[in-house]
Amino acid sequence: MRALSHLATPALWEARREECRRAARALLARTFVQKPSDIDVDALAFEAGGLLIEEGGLESAEGRLLANGKQTGVIRVRAGMALPRRRFTVAHEIGHRSLHSKGVINHTDSPKTLAIWNDRGEEAEANTFAAELLLPTEMVLPRFTGHEPSIALIEAVASEFRTSRLSTAIQYIRCTNEVVALVVSHGWDIEWSQRTKDFLPRIRTGRVSKDSAAGERLARIRPDSGRMVVTPAYAWLEGFDQNSNKDLKEDSVYLDYYDRTVTLLWLEDDISD
Repeated sequence: MRALSHLATPALWEARREECRRAARALLARTFVQKPSDIDVDALAFEAGGLLIEEGGLESAEGRLLANGKQTGVIRVRAGMALPRRRFTVAHEIGHRSLHSKGVINHTDSPKTLAIWNDRGEEAEANTFAAELLLPTEMVLPRFTGHEPSIALIEAVASEFRTSRLSTAIQYIRCTNEVVALVVSHGWDIEWSQRTKDFLPRIRTGRVSKDSAAGERLARIRPDSGRMVVTPAYAWLEGFDQNSNKDLKEDSVYLDYYDRTVTLLWLEDDISD
């Protein structure tokens, strides 16, 4: 499969992302994965194209894929990485091999490319593939169902599957039946957001509000929220101003690896006028 960066509509882009997930599920099926402990990235790399894993030899990069057209190659990862980061980096490189090239490839990834989820290029596709490979929908769905939204829930699933919190949060937004949204901010700038189909209205763009839990952490008024807290709707949602008495719930955490704040928003009640 080739990246289709020109896809014009969200529906077409989501269809492409589902192709990436199907490719990951097909690889899992070939290695007879049935439970989280079966998800062995080294074995999956070899099955995907004779890829061997080597550590070290990288300075500014997290991962590098070197492969030829004879179903052989090497995934090199930075030495000393935490296990969740190592697993996701390997899965990301498997994604590039599976989705973007069967011939010669020489590709390097940094923490920045491993945090790209919301554009329509190859990095977002490889991340989508990696998330499904490490957190298969059919396995995580029952773990997300029946629990109130929280960063703690995401962290518990990430711990069980040995995955990063960001990739687990992405899968959570896809799988949950709660009315939630995920917002990723770099400093005071809102970079991107994803929301469930019932989450209305839209998420604000631009700057993080000082009246949000994320804003209070950035201003060093408070640390990470640590739980769902009440936040004024105008802090995150379009169409509300400071005179509004509408609220929603927010749980925010700073991820030092990405230098990003991840915010989980929850519309526990209908806030429409």
